[in-house]
Amino acid sequence: MLPEDTVQFIRGLIEKDSFPKALGIRFGRVAPGYAEATLTVQENMLNFAGVTHGGVVFTLADTVFGAASNAYGETALAIHANISYVRATGTGSVLTARAVEESRSGRLTHFRVTVEDGEGQLVALFHGVAYIKRNSTSRG
Repeated sequence: MLPEDTVQFIRGLIEKDSFPKALGIRFGRVAPGYAEATLTVQENMLNFAGVTHGGVVFTLADTVFGAASNAYGETALAIHANISYVRATGTGSVLTARAVEESRSGRLTHFRVTVEDGEGQLVALFHGVAYIKRNSTSRG
């Protein structure tokens, strides 16, 4: 179980992040090195080809990456991210992103994020690297 001040820190970060809230991203479990969230694709999230806009998928993946990397209670800032799109989705699709820390050493942490549709099919694979600020936290 996480200390209460860390739980409050994580909740505070999530509450401050208005863009994911505007998209309707809903968080599930968040813990140091792990986070999950879901999003239901709306019609206004489609691109010109009628499929879920890549920026929406990227935002979902980046959001869980940020939550998981900051869930230790230290400020972690993304310095690199890339995504591969595997499967198209559309209106009504429920997308679930899960961030899992693959390595953490010194000032760097590496994450793998999967985005799946409601049937558990892989939609996108995201890799992110965050820089951990030493002796500095977002708590105050």
